[in-house]
Amino acid sequence: MSPPSSENYGDPKKKKGPLPRQQEELCLVCGDRASGYHYNALTCEGCKGFFRRSITKNAVYQCKYGNNCEMDMYMRRKCQECRLKKCLSVGMRPECVVPESQCQVKREAKKARDKDTKKEYPSIGSPIQDDKPILLSPVSPTLKDVQGMAHMKCNPKGPSTACAMQFKNLVGSSSIGQCPLPMAPRMNVKPLTREQEELINTLVYYQDEFEQPSEDDLKKIKFNFDGEDTSDMRFRHITEMTILTVQLIVEFSKQLPGFGTLQREDQITLLKDYEISADDSDAKFKHITDMTILTVQLIVEFSKRLPGFDTLLREDQITLLKACSSEVMMLRAARRYDSKTDSIVFGNNFPYTQHSYELAGLGESAASLFRFCRNMCKMKVDNAEYALLAAIAIFSERPNLKELHKVEKLQEIYLEALKSYVENRRMPRSAMMFAKLLNILTELRTLGNLNSEVCFSLTLKNKRLPPFLAEIWDISGC
Repeated sequence: MSPPSSENYGDPKKKKGPLPRQQEELCLVCGDRASGYHYNALTCEGCKGFFRRSITKNAVYQCKYGNNCEMDMYMRRKCQECRLKKCLSVGMRPECVVPESQCQVKREAKKARDKDTKKEYPSIGSPIQDDKPILLSPVSPTLKDVQGMAHMKCNPKGPSTACAMQFKNLVGSSSIGQCPLPMAPRMNVKPLTREQEELINTLVYYQDEFEQPSEDDLKKIKFNFDGEDTSDMRFRHITEMTILTVQLIVEFSKQLPGFGTLQREDQITLLKDYEISADDSDAKFKHITDMTILTVQLIVEFSKRLPGFDTLLREDQITLLKACSSEVMMLRAARRYDSKTDSIVFGNNFPYTQHSYELAGLGESAASLFRFCRNMCKMKVDNAEYALLAAIAIFSERPNLKELHKVEKLQEIYLEALKSYVENRRMPRSAMMFAKLLNILTELRTLGNLNSEVCFSLTLKNKRLPPFLAEIWDISGC
């Protein structure tokens, strides 16, 4: 959907706040997904914060690139002067920014309220001790553990101590350290630094490590369909939905409150359209939800191994995990897309087409998902690019982050690594391909938002998700 016309930029009636769910607008400054109207213009959370900080601090910036930088999700952090100019040109108004003195009064009032309020933590992960940032699980590896874990199962190209020891220093700097590997020069393209190469190896290793549930985990949820042909269309529809999106789970779940109080004959009558018994329905529902929970847990484990993740506040870790899981699931689906059969191939090695999803009642969401998969395949995205995109999606600006600057700094490191990798792999069209990969991040936001909307709509139909999934996706009432 294209941005609104410029006639609306200065409309004083435009109010600050979130957009309606059905709108998918982009930030007028950088092209990221907009969160609402801020200071009289449609922007993302990052540009809103940048504009506020610039105005309250009376900041003066200096462009190093000719005073005509084109703003996007990458350049917005490279040139602050052009970013501020773009903010003003799209209609952001300095007079709408609350003065710093008033902000200080509000902060002090909030601190006073917080002292009187007992601190509560979500149930995901372990409790926090003191104020030190920790991983969500006490057994999760630190950056120093990366080398040992990698060398147990991968070749010498895996994560190294150098990457682990130096990464925390990178977070505090504006760019990645310069330790170039000996590579043949190509059209003045800088080779990947040693830190970047080790970072990418770490990501690819953990992407593969947490791609599929273990055999032991699968055995725990395995059940037998006595006398059932696994090529049966309905069974295929149910199976194909296991890992993708939550809406596929709930469409085939008939766990309405009070269902268990009905007589067996009435239960079978209600389920007759599915041509399965109540017992089979219970077993399949449990299988599907268990598989999806395993998948989300794998995404959480992958996220926790990302270098730099453990430097964030626990509250911000949880915020990022809840927001990114749907988007990373879409990337995983694209990795399993087979262009020869135009299908997504899951762990059972059976191809599931868009038509299968449409028969399952998915319609628009299926079309969007397969367009995304086809586009990723057409771009020939490799494992390293997939891993970097997943990391960048995880370290994205989200509402309610307490230390947004830390998340931005981490994302910048991964963006720099992706840019360098693309420049070395995609010559001579690297600039265009890098822009396309950045656009993938915006598309992921749209797909993730669609997943949230479907989950939300299911609550209106008395559909229920398992507590873990309801919590991770912030779906109240499930």
